[in-house]
Amino acid sequence: MKKTTIIAIITALFALGCIEMCSAQQKTASGTKSESTGTKSSKVRELNETEFSTLVADYTSQTWSFKGKRPAIVDFSATWCGPCQRLSPILEELAKTYNGKIDFYKVDVDKCPNLSRAYGVSSVPMMIFCPLEGKPTAVTGLYPKEELVKAIEYVFKIK
Repeated sequence: MKKTTIIAIITALFALGCIEMCSAQQKTASGTKSESTGTKSSKVRELNETEFSTLVADYTSQTWSFKGKRPAIVDFSATWCGPCQRLSPILEELAKTYNGKIDFYKVDVDKCPNLSRAYGVSSVPMMIFCPLEGKPTAVTGLYPKEELVKAIEYVFKIK
């Protein structure tokens, strides 16, 4: 009896946590979409495949040619991915910190399968650091803010 009660409590707590997390994700996603229409924004902007081709690079081309006016970080993520959800607020903070210096974008791998396939996204989160000149650098996984700041300073030569 005790074992069944404990399992029921754990299941209920897990379900409550999932509901709260899903609700927070929906609020974040709707806020990001409505606020992402500006060109100079301190928010992470969600891109579809067409927007990516216009703002970042033509993903159907065999050669890399960055189209941005500022360096960019593209976060390939998924709504079902726990580490992606933990990375999201860190990237939002960095977007504010580097406002006007770096563009921050997000691509949902489930909504943009062709784009994800073109860049070999097999694990999320995956971020592509796109400098103005040269090849992009990709990193996979969840990193603390301090490590991402070091990566930004190294790749983009920005302090």
